[in-house]
Formats: sequence, C-alpha cells, structure tokens
Amino acid sequence: MTNRFFVRIALLVLLVPLLAGCEVEMTTMDIRTLETRTESNDALACPAEVCRVPADFESPDFAVPEQGLMTKVQALIAAEPRTKLVAQDDALQQLVFVQRSRFFRFPDTVRVQAVKRGAGSSIIIYSRSNYGESDFGVNKKRVGDWLAKISDAVGKPATGN
Repeated sequence: MTNRFFVRIALLVLLVPLLAGCEVEMTTMDIRTLETRTESNDALACPAEVCRVPADFESPDFAVPEQGLMTKVQALIAAEPRTKLVAQDDALQQLVFVQRSRFFRFPDTVRVQAVKRGAGSSIIIYSRSNYGESDFGVNKKRVGDWLAKISDAVGKPATGN
C-alpha cells in the first residue's frame, strides 16, 4: 500500500474525536417539499405521490392517526444504537434524530415525519450523511430497516386509501 493511504487513515483517526462532538443539522423541514437529493449519501421513504422527489422506498398507509404513529416511531427509534432525538416539530409531526456510525462516530441526520392519508397516516423517513460524498449504502439500509420495524410495530397497513 502507498504512503498516501496511510496518511489518509492517520488524518481520519485524528479527526474522529472532533467528529464525535461536532455540530449536526438539527432543524426540522417539511420533507414533502424537498426539491433535490444527493442520492449518493442519502435515502428516502415516502408514500406514493406525497414527496416532490423520487423515493427509494414507498411507505405504506396505516390505520392509525398521525399522533399514534409518531408515538410508536419515537419509542422504536429511541432503542436504536447510537441514536439521539435532537429536535421535534409537533406542527409537522416530525422527529429529527442523529445516529452516529459505530467506529468513526460520523453523524447522520434522520428526519421522520407522519402524514395524513385518508382515515389513517403514513410515514416519511429521510436520512442523510452530514459528511462525505458517499455513505456506502448506510442510509438506504437504515431507511429500509426502520421502515420495516415501523411497519411491523404498527401492524397491517390500511387498505383502500
């Protein structure tokens, strides 16, 4: 291996303590109005025809109101490793989490927002890396896993919406 490789690793190791305590994006935003995505370091789950940008996953509709859905989501996500609730917006029905990577403690911002769908609700999950140009599929895996956990916990999706 080249010396450049070892220099990059050494610099990364020196940055880890700084990143572990770094500021992260903690503001809420209406995910439905998101205009662009990087797609190399983010992932999105959204119900059909709700978000302006294409989603990686289609979120199902649930036969529970938005507030009930968010209560279950908050309890589920609180149990995720290295994850902290950093903001909440009751008007948007949105929670903002930061989940840090296991080894280097890189922060990813994850917004989870409930939306009304017929008599029930659905969920939007938008996860993005705060640093770097590629996340090696981490955000997409997280969004898929969280969507599956939420679907399992909430129960069968609503039909006919």
